[in-house]
Amino acid sequence: MTANRVLAVVAVLVVAGIAGVVPGGAATPASQSAADTDGYVLEQGDVCQEIDPLETDGTVHSFYDYRNHETHPDTDDNLYSSYGTQHLQADDTSILMLHEGADGTSLVVVHDRLGGASAGGVVTFDVVGTPPEGDWVVRDDEYDAPTNMAEWRAGDGWLGADWIWADGRTDGGAINGGLDDEFALTIHPAFNEESPFYGDETLHDPDWHGDGRIDDWQVLSGDTDDPDRIDLSLSEPVTIRTGTCEAPSATYDRTDDGIVATVDVTDAAGPSTASSEPVRFDSVTVTDVDPADGPFVLERDADRPPTPDEREVLSELAFAGDRFDGAATVAFSLEADWLEDEGIDAEEVGLHEADGDGWSDADPEVRSASDDRYQFEGTVTSLEGLIVTVPGDDGSSDDDRTDHRSSDDDRAEEGETDADADRDDETAGDPVTETETDSSEREPLHRLALGGLVATLVLGAILLRRAGRVR
Repeated sequence: MTANRVLAVVAVLVVAGIAGVVPGGAATPASQSAADTDGYVLEQGDVCQEIDPLETDGTVHSFYDYRNHETHPDTDDNLYSSYGTQHLQADDTSILMLHEGADGTSLVVVHDRLGGASAGGVVTFDVVGTPPEGDWVVRDDEYDAPTNMAEWRAGDGWLGADWIWADGRTDGGAINGGLDDEFALTIHPAFNEESPFYGDETLHDPDWHGDGRIDDWQVLSGDTDDPDRIDLSLSEPVTIRTGTCEAPSATYDRTDDGIVATVDVTDAAGPSTASSEPVRFDSVTVTDVDPADGPFVLERDADRPPTPDEREVLSELAFAGDRFDGAATVAFSLEADWLEDEGIDAEEVGLHEADGDGWSDADPEVRSASDDRYQFEGTVTSLEGLIVTVPGDDGSSDDDRTDHRSSDDDRAEEGETDADADRDDETAGDPVTETETDSSEREPLHRLALGGLVATLVLGAILLRRAGRVR
C-alpha cells in the first residue's frame, strides 16, 4: 500500500467518523428532520388519505376541454360538457381531483357523464380556503343563453358554484391560482335536494335536471388514464390540502365574520396529548383565518416561557407561525378518575397562552362532564403556545410531575416496573458485572465518536509507517 493510498483511507475514515457515518452503514442524523410537507391528502370525518394529482403536459383548460356552441361552433361535439375527462366520468357520479400541468396545480370538479344514460342533476359547492389569486378558470357552463343557469360566486377566501344540467351532459369546473404553494381547501357539498337550486322557481327551468340525481362522490388519485377512486360521503365536507396525515386535520367554513377553521388535534398533537395521558387537546376553532397562511402546522419543539408559579403542566400545544390576530376557542378534556385520584377539582384546571416571556390565563370553563371525562373550553388570542395546568404539589413546578412521568415512561419502555426500581435501589452498592450493566449507562455518543476518531488517527499513523517500510 502506497503512502498516498494510506492517506486517502485515513481521510475517508476521519471524515466518516466526524459525520457519524460508519463505512458500509447508515448515517446518523444530527437532528430530527422537519415534517414532510410534500404531497397531498384528503380528509373527511375521521379519514385521512394521501392522494396524487392527475398529471398531463397541458393546461387544466385542455385537460377539462369544455365545449359549447360558442367555443366550438363548427362541430357537433359541443354539448356544453367536458370532453377531456370522458374516460373518467360515470353516470350519477361527481368526481373531484387535483390536476398538475403546464399551468400548475388545479382543483377539478366534474358531475355526471357526457352521453350518459341517466337524467341530469343539481349540485352546489362552496370551496373555502382559496388563495387570493384563486378563481374558477374553467366554468361548465359558461355561455350566453337562458338555459345557462349556472351561478359562480366568490368572496374573500372562498369560491362557490351552483349547477343544474340536463340528461347526457356534464357540469363542473376548475379552480386555479395559488395552489402551487401550501394550501388547504374545504369543499362543502350540497347534492340533489340539499342544493339551493333544487326546486328554485326563479330559475329559467327549475326542472331542467329531469329528476336526475348524484348517487356517488369520488376523489380520483394517481394515473391519469386509470386512477384510483376513493368513495366519499355526499353529506360531509372534504378538505384537500398539502402535507401529510401527520399534520392536524382542519375544516374551513365561511361565516359573516370571515373564514373559520376547526382544527382537530386529537391524534396530531404528539406524545404529550396521547390518549394514554389524563389530558387531551381535542380541537382549536380559529376565527378570521387568512387562507394565504396555508395549512395549520404544529411546532413540535417550541420553546415556552417558565411555568406559572405553583402550577404543573400536564400538556402543551403550539402552532408554527403567527397564525391570526383574532380569537380561537380551544377544547380539551381530562380524565375524571385522574382528577379524583389527584384530589383536584375541575375548576382548578387551567389553560394558558404564551404572552411574551410569560403566560396569560385563558380561564377555561367546564362545558360538559361524564363518568369518563371533563370537557373544557377556553378562548385565546394566540397559538404560539398553549399549556394545560393543575395546582402543583407543595408549590412544585411542572418539572416535578413531568420528570416523574418521564421516568415512569422510560422505565416502562425498558420493561422496568416500580418493583424493579426498588430492587435496583437495594443493590445499589453491589458490584456490577458486565451482564448487569444497563444499556442506558453506555458512554454518550460524542465520547464514542471522539474515541473512534483518535483510534482512526492512530491506525492511520501505523499504516503510514508500514507503508514507509514497504517503500
